[in-house]
Amino acid sequence: MAHYGLSADSSASGADGDPPMERSRMTVNNVLVITGGAGGMGLACARALADRGRLLLVDMREDLLDQARKALTGHGADVETLRCDVTSPADVAAVADRVRELGRLRCLVHTAGVSPEMAGAATVLDVDLAGSVRITDALLPLVNPGSSAILIGSIAGYSDVPAGVEPLLDDPLAEGFFATIEQAMGQELDSATAYVLAKRGVVRLAERLATPWGKRGGRTVAISPGLIDTPMGRLELDRQQIIPVMIDVTPVKRPDRPLPGRPEDIAAAVAFLESDAAGFISGCDIRVDGGLVGAGKHLMGVG
Repeated sequence: MAHYGLSADSSASGADGDPPMERSRMTVNNVLVITGGAGGMGLACARALADRGRLLLVDMREDLLDQARKALTGHGADVETLRCDVTSPADVAAVADRVRELGRLRCLVHTAGVSPEMAGAATVLDVDLAGSVRITDALLPLVNPGSSAILIGSIAGYSDVPAGVEPLLDDPLAEGFFATIEQAMGQELDSATAYVLAKRGVVRLAERLATPWGKRGGRTVAISPGLIDTPMGRLELDRQQIIPVMIDVTPVKRPDRPLPGRPEDIAAAVAFLESDAAGFISGCDIRVDGGLVGAGKHLMGVG
C-alpha cells in the first residue's frame, strides 16, 4: 500500500516580493475561513483569496498567525485571526461564532492537518478526518447561496482501502471510532495507514456534504494535492524513502525544488473552485498532483 501524498502544513512563510492585494472586488461582508492559515499552503490560499472578502485565518500557533496577519495586511488584505485546535469542539464552535460576528460565510478552505511523521495514528485520524467533520458541521448553519467548502485531502487517499472500512470513515466522531477502524482493518494502525484512511474520509466527506450544503445554496469540493514543497512536505521527504520514487513517477517535472508541487498550485485551484466560475462543481475531488496518481496507475497496470 502506498501511503504518501503530502498536503497542508503549519509553518508560516513570508510575503516579500508579492504584489499588492487588489481590493476592487472586495466585499467586506464576505468572510473566508482558512484553517491552517499560518502554514505554507494556507498562507498561499489566503494570498489568492485576499481580494474576495475578509480573511479569518485559523491555526494552532498564535505567533505564526501574527506573522501571517502582518504579511497579508502589509499588502492590503483585511485579516482576522483566531487560534483553534480542530480536535477541540469548543475551539471549532468559536470559529463559527466569529464568522457570525464578521459577516456571511463565503468560503471555508480547510488546510489544517498533520502528516504521518508529525503524529501517531489516533491523532492523525482525529486531526485530519474528525477535525474536518467538526469544522464543516459547525459552519453548516451559516451556509448561504454562494458559500463553498474546499477541503484539502491528499493523493494518499487514492491508496487501497478495504471496501468494508470505507463506510466507517463517514462517522469519525462516533464513540470508539479508532478501535472500530483497527478492528475492521484487522491490524494495529500506524500513522501512515491512518493518514491514508483520513484522506480517503475527507474525499467522502466532500461528496457527502454536497447535499446538505447544496440545500442551502452552497458547494463542497475536495482537493487532493500531490508532492507539495512545504515544510511538512520536506519533513516527509527527509524521512520517507518512497518519496524520491514518487517524484520520479510524477510527469510534471520541476527540478528547481525538492518537491515538484508548489503551494501556489493548490492556491490557484482553490481560487478557481471558490469562484462563481466553478458554480456547478460540487461533491467531487480534484487532484492537483502533476499527474502522479494517473501515471502511477498505468505504470502498475491498475485501473
